[in-house]
Amino acid sequence: MLTTLLIAAAAQASFIATLERHVAAIPRRDYAEIEATITKGDRLELILPNGKRMTTRAEFLAFHREFFADKGWSMRFERQSLIEGKDIAVATYRTYFSSSDDGKPVNTSSWLTLTFHKEGGEWRLVHDQNTRIPAS
Repeated sequence: MLTTLLIAAAAQASFIATLERHVAAIPRRDYAEIEATITKGDRLELILPNGKRMTTRAEFLAFHREFFADKGWSMRFERQSLIEGKDIAVATYRTYFSSSDDGKPVNTSSWLTLTFHKEGGEWRLVHDQNTRIPAS
């Protein structure tokens, strides 16, 4: 029984560690770390707050390369929920994004849902969906 609990705890820590690596890489604009935490397969779905949908790993990486090149934004995350299964896990965050548009501050908030799948014993991102929260 103790061995089962230790194995389950190690698996959970492994997912949480990968999740935290992925999320921490975004505000640091760490492209290599993002690439290290996503699927090795071709299919990776990314849905942006404006509704634009991308469906491949290559598109996901191209988007992040361009996004990270812009140094005029900051982003922070607050984890809201976490669900972990044997080979799939989902985390939802509230994000706070700050930038400027023609010198005027722009602050938005979104729900970010990240879905990871276990591939070859490693947790890998397979779905990333952002939904903008309307300003009150």
